[in-house]
Amino acid sequence: MWIRRQGRIVAFALATLLAAACIGYLVLRFEWGAAFALVRKTNFVTLLIATFGMYFAYICVRTLRWQIIVRDQNPDATFASLYWITAVVVSLALLTPGQIGETVKVELLKRRGLGERLAGLGSFALERVLDILTVAAFGLTGLAFGSGLSSRYPVLPWLALGLLCTGLAALYFLGRSPRRASKAGFIDRIRSGTGTSAIKWKMLVLTIASWLLVSLGWQISLHMVGVDASLPSVCWLVSLVTFGTLLSLIPGGIGVAEVLTIEALVAMGTAPAAAQAGALILRLYGLIGIVFGLCHLMVWPFLGRASRGNEA
Repeated sequence: MWIRRQGRIVAFALATLLAAACIGYLVLRFEWGAAFALVRKTNFVTLLIATFGMYFAYICVRTLRWQIIVRDQNPDATFASLYWITAVVVSLALLTPGQIGETVKVELLKRRGLGERLAGLGSFALERVLDILTVAAFGLTGLAFGSGLSSRYPVLPWLALGLLCTGLAALYFLGRSPRRASKAGFIDRIRSGTGTSAIKWKMLVLTIASWLLVSLGWQISLHMVGVDASLPSVCWLVSLVTFGTLLSLIPGGIGVAEVLTIEALVAMGTAPAAAQAGALILRLYGLIGIVFGLCHLMVWPFLGRASRGNEA
C-alpha cells in the first residue's frame, strides 16, 4: 500500500514537471502571432464538418470492433447499445491520464447485463494490445517512408520495433490459454474474453481502419493550415503523439502533444509557424472529440427514458 502511494506521488510529480517544461517551451518559443494568423485563415465550417464526419466514422468503427468481441460472449449485444457507451467513454477518456478512463466501458457493459467483468477486462486488454500493434506499425511505416526522422533520430525505429514486439508478446499471452469453464482461474477468465483467432483478425482489420480514420482526420486538419503532409508522415505523427501522450500521464497530453507535433513537423521540413499552427489545429481536433462525447452524454439519459417508456 505504501509503495503504491509513493508510486502515485512520483508519477504525479514527473507528469507535473513534464507538463511545466512543455508549457514553458511553448510560452518561450511559440510564435503566437504567426501561428494564430494561419489558424484564422482556416475555413472552420469545412473543418468542423470534415472532422466531425471523420470522428463519427472512427467511433462507429470502434463500436463495431467492440461488438465483435462482446457478441462472442453475448449474442444479444446490439450495435446501438454499444455505440452510446463507446461515443461517451472513448471520447471523454481523452481527459484522463493515459486515457485510462476508457476502462469504464467494462463496468457499463456489466451493469447493462451485456457481459462479465473479467471477460470484459480481457476484451479491453485485447483492444489496447491491437491499438499498440497498429500505432507502432504506423510509426515504423512513417519512419521508413514519410517522416525523414530516421537519420536524425536513429533510435526511433528501434523504439517502434520494441513496442511492436511488446504488443506481439502481450497478444500471445492473452491468447495462449484455451477457453475454459466459468470456474477457471482469474487469468483464464480474463483470457476467455479475448475470442478466437478469427475474431482477433477481424478486430485487427477494424483497428487499422480506425487509426487510418484518425490519420485522415489529422491530415485534413493540417491541410487546413497549409501543412501538406503525406499520409505515411501523418501516420508517424499520430504514432509519436499518441505514445507520447499516453506515457506522459498528462490528461489530454496538454503541452506534450503540442511540443511533439511541432518538433516532428519542423523535422519533416515544415516552417515553424506552420508547424505551430498545425499543433493548434490538432488540439482543436481533440476538443471536437470531447464535444462529441459530451453531446452524446447529454442525450443518453433521454434515450434510456424513451426505452423504458416503450417497454412499459
